[in-house]
Amino acid sequence: MLAVATVEFMSEALWRQVTYTVFLPDSNIVGSGPYTVLLQLHGGNQNHKSWLHSSRLLHYAQKIPLIIVMPDGAQTRWANGGTPFTRYEDFLVDDLRKHIQQTFPAANGKWAIGGNSMGGFGAVRLGLKYPDRFYSIWSHSGGFPEANTLPEHWYWSGNVDDLDCYKLIEDLDIPTMPRLSFDCGTDDHLLDDNRRFHTFLEKRGVPHYYQEHLGGHDWDYWDAHIPEALQQHISELK
Repeated sequence: MLAVATVEFMSEALWRQVTYTVFLPDSNIVGSGPYTVLLQLHGGNQNHKSWLHSSRLLHYAQKIPLIIVMPDGAQTRWANGGTPFTRYEDFLVDDLRKHIQQTFPAANGKWAIGGNSMGGFGAVRLGLKYPDRFYSIWSHSGGFPEANTLPEHWYWSGNVDDLDCYKLIEDLDIPTMPRLSFDCGTDDHLLDDNRRFHTFLEKRGVPHYYQEHLGGHDWDYWDAHIPEALQQHISELK
């Protein structure tokens, strides 16, 4: 049986105690570690327990050799803010990584990253921005505003341009990019965002997988499609 823990530690980037939930593999089922890490991000108005309580991720992960880490990101877009102690991006890619590797049997090397809604956006943005840190990306119902619409989509005290996934693609070294996948429900208010981003990637020859399914912007949808994301993360293990 998977072990489930809630952990607090001091983040230098945020200069306070931060909390995350973690699923640890059962070595009797999946073999001994060290294990690759999946960073699974929550959406807006959610927290580090959302994937635990609102989905069946714990059930799906029973036979998967991944440490699944679900941090708390408040309403941050998983990016660095422009005010003191709001460096959530640095918290994720530096502080959290270091703490996980010091605390659990985590393998060295790249992680997988995924999420829903705000977390889906965060997964794509961070995965593309740090191809040296991530090998697999999966976004469920993420939002991908174009640069000229970013201010009206999201209030942010930091650099709004830094939230532009389209610019990340323009600057991308395709041979080094992680495997990129994303999906969206046909009744989701972010469907046009996903279709536009998919078309943009196609025109530029950026390898990716995009799929639409029946459903909306809710946990029924995200729960139904997290198993496919898990399979990608496992299949891409090096």
